[in-house]
Amino acid sequence: MLTERESTLTQAMAALLAGDTLFSPLDETGVHAWRLIRWEADVPLTDDQREALLEGVEDTLSPAGAAAACFAADGDVMTIMLALTRFPAKVHRDTILWLCARSLMEHASVNLEQDGTMFIGEEFAHAPQWLEHLAPMREISDWWNRVSPIDGSSAHSHRKQLQTSIKRRQYATLGGYVSRVLRTEAELSRVCFGFIPLVVEAVWSQHAELSLRRLTEGLRLSDMARHPREALLNWLVSLQPILRSCPAKMNSAPIERVIESIRQDCSLPYSQANLSRSLGLTPAYFCRLFHEKTGQHFSTFLTRTRMEKAQYLLSDNSGLSLSEISASCGYPNKSYFCQVFKKYTGMTPGEYEAASKDV
Repeated sequence: MLTERESTLTQAMAALLAGDTLFSPLDETGVHAWRLIRWEADVPLTDDQREALLEGVEDTLSPAGAAAACFAADGDVMTIMLALTRFPAKVHRDTILWLCARSLMEHASVNLEQDGTMFIGEEFAHAPQWLEHLAPMREISDWWNRVSPIDGSSAHSHRKQLQTSIKRRQYATLGGYVSRVLRTEAELSRVCFGFIPLVVEAVWSQHAELSLRRLTEGLRLSDMARHPREALLNWLVSLQPILRSCPAKMNSAPIERVIESIRQDCSLPYSQANLSRSLGLTPAYFCRLFHEKTGQHFSTFLTRTRMEKAQYLLSDNSGLSLSEISASCGYPNKSYFCQVFKKYTGMTPGEYEAASKDV
């Protein structure tokens, strides 16, 4: 018997195949392969955020093909069915899927101030097989390490060399380095596509303010499938003026002040958008600087700080009502506070308070 989530996805897939979505009707003969993707939110989502995420699926995944998506019953897990229609070669599809998945993650983090974890499933040949592929899926970094056409040690070496050139602002040397590497590669197309994530990650290590969309404006994926070396090197040339316009790496002191402010009083209505604006940063740059400093995304850190305070107040016999505890932790909406608390601790506030008294 299908679960509610599986039934909902079945309906979404039927709409995809019938052309009842924004996409044209899909004939399986035009699909090279199918995949399932799952995105799990770190904290409960609002209805508006769910709607915006579903709308973002079309824009972010269209370079790979057509997609249908739905949320699980609890509203915090989005499953996506992707028809890969754009590139016949799997090695090309893997890289493009990496770009699309990262783009969707960036959309959620920057535009919706929601962080989550992306999981990628294996490809399969026919749509009716989708139920067999709901599990297992791999977290995107683990998945990419497994499918990357460049082995782990070589990827580490290339990434380090690219980072060094970018750190020294020697952007013109990027193409020369990559060109020298490609001279000894027998499978040119595979390695060229494998270099795309390496370059993006190397840039982000030094210029976190650049969005993936901005970095890939000059990337011609269709040209890369036909002329991989030329298209890759042309993309690296197109990155030079973008990188030169970036300021030197920012001091982390402003981020440290934000962290201390949250720790001192987490009841304030903190917003990633407002904080980044007050610091004169783009939201994407703020996100990556914050993660670099704390090892956590902004929304995750804020939620964790608020939940730790809530646990303290509930177990300290503070005498505060649930509404007062909710407000003092930055949640004017008591119902939403209870949703977040249960997801974070596995218990309702009342259950947690009772359990703390028994200790």
